[in-house]
Amino acid sequence: MTYDIVIRGGRVVDGTGMPAYSADVAVKDGRIARIGRVDETADRIVEADGCIVAPGFIDVHTHYDVQLDWDPIASPSCWHGVTTVLTGNCGFTLAPAKPEDVGWLAAMLSRVEGMSKDALAAGFQFAGGSFADFWDRLDGRLGVNAGGYVGHCAVRRWVMGDDASEREATDDEIAQMKVLVREAMKQGAIGFSTSQLDLHVGDDGRGVPSNFASAAEILALASVLAEFDHGAIEIIPRSFAEAYDAKDRQLLLDLYRVSGKPIELNILLPSATHPMSWQNTLDFCTEAFQQGVRLHPQASTNTLGLHLKLSDTFVFDEMALWREVLTRPEPERSERLRDPSVRDRLQAEWEEDDPRRGVQLSWDRIEVESVNEPAHASWVGKSPVELAAEMGGRPIDAFLDVSLAEGLDNWWQARTDEVSQQFIRHVMQTAVNSDIVMSGSSDGGAHLASFVGCDYTTKLLTDWTPDPVSLERAVWQLTGMPATVHGLKDRGFLRSGAWADVVVWDPARLGSGTPYLAKDFPADTERYVIDSEGYVATLVNGEVVIENNAHTGALSGHVIRGC
Repeated sequence: MTYDIVIRGGRVVDGTGMPAYSADVAVKDGRIARIGRVDETADRIVEADGCIVAPGFIDVHTHYDVQLDWDPIASPSCWHGVTTVLTGNCGFTLAPAKPEDVGWLAAMLSRVEGMSKDALAAGFQFAGGSFADFWDRLDGRLGVNAGGYVGHCAVRRWVMGDDASEREATDDEIAQMKVLVREAMKQGAIGFSTSQLDLHVGDDGRGVPSNFASAAEILALASVLAEFDHGAIEIIPRSFAEAYDAKDRQLLLDLYRVSGKPIELNILLPSATHPMSWQNTLDFCTEAFQQGVRLHPQASTNTLGLHLKLSDTFVFDEMALWREVLTRPEPERSERLRDPSVRDRLQAEWEEDDPRRGVQLSWDRIEVESVNEPAHASWVGKSPVELAAEMGGRPIDAFLDVSLAEGLDNWWQARTDEVSQQFIRHVMQTAVNSDIVMSGSSDGGAHLASFVGCDYTTKLLTDWTPDPVSLERAVWQLTGMPATVHGLKDRGFLRSGAWADVVVWDPARLGSGTPYLAKDFPADTERYVIDSEGYVATLVNGEVVIENNAHTGALSGHVIRGC
């Protein structure tokens, strides 16, 4: 037999958690044909001496469903060994959608997930329809595998129209929503997603539709999944930052009771008023598992540095007045930011101690990242506190004056500190060896002007392996575990007959770069990306899609449909 590809002489880490071993991996017709000693000929040999050979990584929390229209490889995740992306998280999807609602849903997604309106207008092609209509058009056009949840907001908007952003649903409306969720599951949805964070505010200034749902509605929609042999639930409850209050804890337990499906939760994080909230979340999830309830939080393996500019940011959306001012059209927005009385109110709101805020900033922990005017170059690297000392006034005045002088288009970034690094290490040492915690946090395709987390895969392998986590366990967390949680058949493991999603890397060279702005999206818009090095080859369904960090042109990805 002549194989299509033989990966020769690598150290195989198969995704099961078993110890690594030396073997060749042969690929034929898109699937793994043999693992072991392979002497037969092949159309192509990938030399893997000194390299690790593992299943392709599965990125469990992304919003690539829009970006795939113009970027079929889901960059930059694919640059970091990812071969499968799961989209439609947080309840935000573009389908099902009536044609007249596509624009509204796209604007909502633009606001809550930090996507450029100009890029969406120029590059997004969906005109409305069912869940199947959305995904069928991507068959044969993908460089990575992609599967999608059916999102609560789209389902609510279809049934309730504008009222979806105003009130709870009636029993009849809930029944209609259940029909839509059932149809989407039959059409291949990987599960149902929802969220109820106050941070999530649509383009119209109102909370997103799922924020108005009752617990009874969420449970009713999730109960549809009990009818199927596949599916998972992804949810961010309202009290996420507080490690879930009693009401939300009961909701999570009830979600499993009515659905029988695994439940994916957001990343383990502290809040300013609840620094150990992540541990409380982990303890709750561990106790739930002991009772047979499958709750899977995620752990962040990278720092997720924050970038912002006042012309387009979601960072302040949890503060009502900041949100109201920053969503005003120009020139009204700038006029209000110059108003001393408005500044006083903004300052008062900034100083409020609100444990629900997911984003915690202080004036001494942000700095000017870049400016557009050469005359302002001396501001770069300075915080509002330092700028206020030079200019006079309060830090908030310096922050707004600098932004206004730059037409609200200069970049600020959060300063990294040792406390943050210590926190990540503490969580990693505690959580990454847990059997229920998945590595995650990329949010790929979202918040493009605020942060880039797609290097979490690389960071897990370079910064946290072999201490505190073994290579085999790290690979399992990136491959076998998410495949099992989400019921992805023939993926996540290297074994004969499985789809040949394979990543080969040189551990001596593996690394990720520094986030930088790329102007490579539709309408000449910007996004933050992060490069990698050391990935030799990434195979998707038996074809090399990424080689030495460059796309080969292959579009061998599959639309993953629950079955």
